[in-house]
Amino acid sequence: MNLNANSVNLKKYLPFFQQCADCGSALVLFSRDEGLHLIAQEGGDKDGIGDLTKHIDNDGFINDDDTSSTQDPIACETGGIWLKVALMLPHIEHPHWLAGQLKPPTHALDSVQWARAINTLRNIADCIVEDYGLELTLTGMTDELTVRYEELNLIYGLDDSEIHHKFFDEKQALSQLINNCTDYMNVDQAVLYAPDLDLLLQNLNPTHQDLDSASALKTVQDTLYSYIVSTEKTLVINQNRDTDWIDSNLYNDNKILAAPIMLTKHHIIGVFVLINSRNKADFSNSDRKLCDVLASEAAKIIQARRDNITGLINRRGFTEVLQQALVDIKTASTKYSLLFIDIDQFKIINDTSGQKAGDQLLNHVSGIINKELSQHHIVGRLGADEYGVLLKFCDINEAEQIAEVISHSINQFRFAYQGKLFDISVCMGLVELTPEMDDFSVPLSAADMACNFAKGLGRNRIHTYHSTDNEMIRHESEMHWVSRILLALDEERFQLYRQKILPLKQEQAGEVHYEILLRLKDENGSLVPPFNFIPAAERYNLMSKLDRWVVKNTLIKMAAVLQQDPESKLSCSINLSGQSFTEPGFAEFIIEQINKSIVTTDRICFEITETAAVSNMSQTIKFMETLKNIGCTFSLDDFGSGMSSFTYLKNLPVDYLKIDGYFVKTMLANKIDYAMVKSINDIGHVMGLKTVAEFVENDELLQELTTLGVDYGQGYSIAKPEPFE
Repeated sequence: MNLNANSVNLKKYLPFFQQCADCGSALVLFSRDEGLHLIAQEGGDKDGIGDLTKHIDNDGFINDDDTSSTQDPIACETGGIWLKVALMLPHIEHPHWLAGQLKPPTHALDSVQWARAINTLRNIADCIVEDYGLELTLTGMTDELTVRYEELNLIYGLDDSEIHHKFFDEKQALSQLINNCTDYMNVDQAVLYAPDLDLLLQNLNPTHQDLDSASALKTVQDTLYSYIVSTEKTLVINQNRDTDWIDSNLYNDNKILAAPIMLTKHHIIGVFVLINSRNKADFSNSDRKLCDVLASEAAKIIQARRDNITGLINRRGFTEVLQQALVDIKTASTKYSLLFIDIDQFKIINDTSGQKAGDQLLNHVSGIINKELSQHHIVGRLGADEYGVLLKFCDINEAEQIAEVISHSINQFRFAYQGKLFDISVCMGLVELTPEMDDFSVPLSAADMACNFAKGLGRNRIHTYHSTDNEMIRHESEMHWVSRILLALDEERFQLYRQKILPLKQEQAGEVHYEILLRLKDENGSLVPPFNFIPAAERYNLMSKLDRWVVKNTLIKMAAVLQQDPESKLSCSINLSGQSFTEPGFAEFIIEQINKSIVTTDRICFEITETAAVSNMSQTIKFMETLKNIGCTFSLDDFGSGMSSFTYLKNLPVDYLKIDGYFVKTMLANKIDYAMVKSINDIGHVMGLKTVAEFVENDELLQELTTLGVDYGQGYSIAKPEPFE
């Protein structure tokens, strides 16, 4: 490596050398083979540097064999003296020399000053060696990180790390991960083994020669997995005790790198293994770190399809399996049926006994369902109190029998929690899969509708979907909204409306705040109110698409207003559904849209309903805190409609309370409703929150709310919704 000004900053040491004898004027770093490298001087004494150059060219000037001490000083023809010391730079075989020039009158230096000058020069030489070593270390680390970054890009794409989660099902994503290991890391064999998930994936490098892959796979299944589970540590076997991080004493002829796939702490779901034949290079520490990253990525792929409470596959994982079943019945004669199970009155148990009770009940019910099923059937948790069961090798008659067994077992179960006993029952909807069904949403919606129909008949009911059922046809009409909503999104037929929120206090009079509302223009151009399409969007998981559209287009509209009037005090409240703020990546989407916009975060408020917030409290709080950290605010809509409003309120980091319009619109005629409005307003203020009254439909209500000290009002008496143009 050739030294340059960027490698060693010689100038920073010159002041120290100058101070040591009051006459130091220059520092030079040089070697015999390459001459002068660096020069730091004051006053531009070119003659002195020239004298030194002549001496370097003289074969007797420096002795490469003697680098232990300071050699004799050199007198310059132009006056002054050069002192020099030898130094060995890391990873360079030949010595370098540091020379310091003392300008005349050098005869005035006493022995103490001479010694101080020499010691200072030695100390500077030591510092240069350290500087150079640090530069080498940092350069090496940068190079290593660059290489590893490129490898990670090749393996699962850091530039688009969500690719596995967006476009593949679980098995495809994991297969892609291990396949790329053999392609880009050039390992002989990559294996992912997760026995509890019935997963065994492997890929062999076509260039491998000396690897017994069958024997290696047997080692993974028989002994390696158990060892990793017991230790919870990454294992490296290089067949060399000096380089093995852990010696497992496993009988094995290959080089192995194995990392645990951890869903949570102490919960190993599988093992990620890289295998090389004995004649290949050892696995390095960097390889070990990379294998840990790959195991972590595999865990993310698996976790994205698992329910944290029950351990079952979640809605995403279940719909992937269901979609694959629809493919199977088109190519084989396998029969499939689908059960949609909903726990009766789950919300009452959850609200009266708390979330822990609800979680325990969910686990008990999932255990009962699994107990009554054979191994090839698949159970998933689809929603708060909903399960899906995919029955393989079952026609609708067999499915009805299994449904009766499950229903009876759950009905016999008594749920005990903190001294209370609860009778548990479920309603079920059934449908048989047919080759005509192209998308998973068709059977899932049919089973869901059948379940809803069963619930309408009372508790503990089962209903089978038939396309000729008149009642079911009525329910099925809702399904048309799915395609209509998607088509309206493609054709940009959704429209933003806004309704003014009026400040009721003088100190807030200058604020200009609106709630953003959504309308749909149908195929004929007529406006469709939200209560026609929102329920279908919520039921069939389309709310996230709508919310993304609303967020993006609201920011565009707001930016247009601010460009025309930079002094505007405009701010807007955007409604979000519970499906959206519990969806992975939704908060990041909002942040990305805000970063692209000129709209500042203090102008943006997000409204969430109390019911949606408490249905998944931990995810709700995490979502809110993420956006509050960048300056957004939150409003809790329809407050007071739930059974435990005040209990939940203290845990939610909201800024505004919107008092449920059910109480507001009748508060002048109903003392209880009046007391509810007053108490919500008072408690909100005690907690430092602003309050907003909905459904303000006349001037008398507006005046009374102002007298009570409510901060804002919203309703037809103040302003009707209008297009946001």
